[in-house]
Amino acid sequence: MNHPNHAFYPSSSVQMEAESIVLSRDRESIAKYIAGAESIVSELGITIEVGSDFDFFCSIPDLQPDRHAVSPIFDPDESCISASNGFWLIGRNAAGEIVLTQAIKLIPVGEAGFLTHLTENLADYRPKGDRLDIAKSQVQLTDRAARLSGDLCYYGELWISSSYRGSCLTAVMPRLMFAIAISKWSPNVVFGVMEPLAACKGLAAREGFMHLEQGGLHWRDRVSSETMEEWLVWTTKDDFIFNMRVSPEMLSKLYPNRTGKKSAKVSKVA
Repeated sequence: MNHPNHAFYPSSSVQMEAESIVLSRDRESIAKYIAGAESIVSELGITIEVGSDFDFFCSIPDLQPDRHAVSPIFDPDESCISASNGFWLIGRNAAGEIVLTQAIKLIPVGEAGFLTHLTENLADYRPKGDRLDIAKSQVQLTDRAARLSGDLCYYGELWISSSYRGSCLTAVMPRLMFAIAISKWSPNVVFGVMEPLAACKGLAAREGFMHLEQGGLHWRDRVSSETMEEWLVWTTKDDFIFNMRVSPEMLSKLYPNRTGKKSAKVSKVA
């Protein structure tokens, strides 16, 4: 089913998602990396769609009762997000069912610095729901993270169907998203948040994040006054370009369920 702000394109179109503004010596490497990731996803029998209709994206969890609602930062009713500063990527199996999701948003921090941005806009990054007391919630970053500036990207909403968990998608899909975003916007940093236990089990490394702010976010529950902790993860553009030495093919070989049982074409969109 097509939607107003996304469509299907030939296999190379994800590479053309961006009018690349990265250095010319990196452009070819990033395009090759994207093509490698597409090939892995195709081997798993998944068709990719990329788009910017966030009303549609927010409706996806309605079809998946085991999922939480989309975070406010990707909800157009709560955040200013459109094709100019955000896009999502979903994957469908051969039956047309959505089996993976992820999204990313451009965040111009400027010279104010990351800590100032998060402190002033903390509500944008809260988990969905109205139980949190934002005024009593806190941000704690290392000095280096606090000073991050310029254009950043926030990455989130990674969800993979149980039928594909244990495959290489947890490692390949975030990095594919980073590659597209770097080609499109050339941000200085991509960052996200995750539960502490997930980070300790290696999720940050699998997704391609090089830096971990333990205890970065402390959310205060306004009802119980208890605090829920999330860790902030981030990676620089230079980190990502350096790590492209580890190709999607190499990543996929680390996982036993590498290829799945089906093959399918990969259709893309701008």
